[in-house]
Amino acid sequence: MSKMNRSDHSRSLRRLRLAVALEGATLITLVLIASPLKRFADLPVATQIMGPVHGLAFLIFLYVLVEAVTARTIDRRAGLRLFIGALVPFGGVINERWLARRTPGKGATA
Repeated sequence: MSKMNRSDHSRSLRRLRLAVALEGATLITLVLIASPLKRFADLPVATQIMGPVHGLAFLIFLYVLVEAVTARTIDRRAGLRLFIGALVPFGGVINERWLARRTPGKGATA
């Protein structure tokens, strides 16, 4: 943790964890709810709404991820792991649990 006190490090990890959870939740919603509604119920409005919502969540996640790697809250390898996990459904859940174990004083909530 160079140039970053413990409080800033914890805050940065919490922000990253929140961004991971948001991105993961919107991806799961898009894949498991909106896409089936579009295909099977002929409701394209579901993906017209959730697509941009997920896109925004993904951009926020990328911003917070780059910020965390740049600030050395996490190393590049962990950043790459989080990025790859964000590309697959339920990867966000796995990433969030992984980050929860690394957040001081904030254990995973089951």
